[in-house]
Amino acid sequence: MTTRIKIRRAAAEDAAAVREIVLRALREVNARDYPASVIDRLAATLPDRVAGTLRLAHAFVATDEGRVVGTGSLTGRTVTSVFVNPEDIGRGVGAKLLDAIESAAKEKSETTLELHSSVTACEFYRKRRFAVVREDFLGEERVIVMSKRLASSLDRGEGS
Repeated sequence: MTTRIKIRRAAAEDAAAVREIVLRALREVNARDYPASVIDRLAATLPDRVAGTLRLAHAFVATDEGRVVGTGSLTGRTVTSVFVNPEDIGRGVGAKLLDAIESAAKEKSETTLELHSSVTACEFYRKRRFAVVREDFLGEERVIVMSKRLASSLDRGEGS
């Protein structure tokens, strides 16, 4: 049920919950698409890095009755660190996070969003109208660089 999911700006006190979500997502979800060596490397640093950036102006968390169930952020025009608690995948958490990120980008007058997707999340982003730009490899880790043009008010026929 997506109606219980609320999006808010992240706060420093969300760090422990965010760290746990990132770690669980890597080990329980991304591990299906990446070798253990990649997951172990990411798990050693990524959860702490993501949790450490929550004070950024455009870092968000998704909550369900006060429990943090997802996170995502916007750095410039780049979508970063979108992770959803494994048992909450498929409930619209990621979509609501991306809606908040896209709104923040539009408020900053960004016209394009970019992101580096895991193999695991690529289809989710495609459904959200991101297009593949290229694929990169960071050692054994396959990363899909994606982009999306944001509709402006002029594109929607608003304004003069």
